[in-house]
Amino acid sequence: MARKIAALVEQVHDCPVFKVGDKMTLSLPEVVTDECDAVCAIAVADLLPWTIKLTAGGALAERVLLCRGCRGGKAQAGFHLEGQVEVSRDAQKTRKFVSLRSIPMFASLPDRQLDKIIPMIQDDEHADGVRIIEFGEPGKALSIIVRGQVEVLKPGEDGQDKLLGVLSAGECFGEMSLLTGDPCSATIRAKGAVRTMTVLKRDFDGLLARNPVLNRYFSKLLALRLNKMSKQFSDETSKAVTGNLTMIGPTELVQAITVTSRTGTLRITAAGGRWVELFFHEGQIWSLAAADPDAEEAFYDFLTWTDGQFGFQPAERPPAERGFFKDTTSLLLEGMRRQDEGSQTGLVE
Repeated sequence: MARKIAALVEQVHDCPVFKVGDKMTLSLPEVVTDECDAVCAIAVADLLPWTIKLTAGGALAERVLLCRGCRGGKAQAGFHLEGQVEVSRDAQKTRKFVSLRSIPMFASLPDRQLDKIIPMIQDDEHADGVRIIEFGEPGKALSIIVRGQVEVLKPGEDGQDKLLGVLSAGECFGEMSLLTGDPCSATIRAKGAVRTMTVLKRDFDGLLARNPVLNRYFSKLLALRLNKMSKQFSDETSKAVTGNLTMIGPTELVQAITVTSRTGTLRITAAGGRWVELFFHEGQIWSLAAADPDAEEAFYDFLTWTDGQFGFQPAERPPAERGFFKDTTSLLLEGMRRQDEGSQTGLVE
């Protein structure tokens, strides 16, 4: 006799609740909410007679069971029922499951979500001294340390790598470049033998979309990173701030000014005579100029720069009437979208 009944979603027709691949688990007389991707009262009621039959040991025809639908019958979902006496995992899957459960970012996720994440994960072994991520390259994956340690390095002014810190088992790296769209801001080098679990960018984006808990986790990480980067702006209210894009990426630089609602001029220069100048008023771009006549396109290009000098000069008020009217956050999102598309088509290396 089946202890649980899994209703697997095989098809949807404009359903507002389910997506194909979702699962709803029933253990009569209860709905096991911890093992449900979503729950619909209409679907539960319509599947109940079949669930009772299957729980009692009866056979079920191999066909999709449609709910009666909602929205005047225009929205429906189709289910396939399966009896589940026990859940079994092979040794490799069990190891991944246990490893995920021991990592803080995944610890609060229900088993059903971990089961979906496990197929996305690839195991990687890194020998001592191997550079797992290279400074300045596009973000490709999120890596979680299972065993060993890695060094976080950044090129110094003398050309030698500077040690910024060491990460240990349970910590992750590579997530910031995936979240911001900027090139990797540091080199990651194995310190001794290291084993990691890796989630590629294409899976990482879907992972955040389907798991609000992870989304909040990485949003918090991003906020902490931005607060740290923007501290120099909030602390130096009346002083100019200068630096190099190797220390803070273009997206983070603009976000640092935006989140601290600064007013002043940001000018960035790079090799080849490239330059971009932005005036911010209370964190929003007020005017935009560049070496390229198409200043907006030059801004999107600027977001891909990995090197260049920048200077921010505070001001009390705008020097003239506003000459640029697009929302700054929207510009950043569009720039990140273009970089993402370029990476997928091979235009961005």
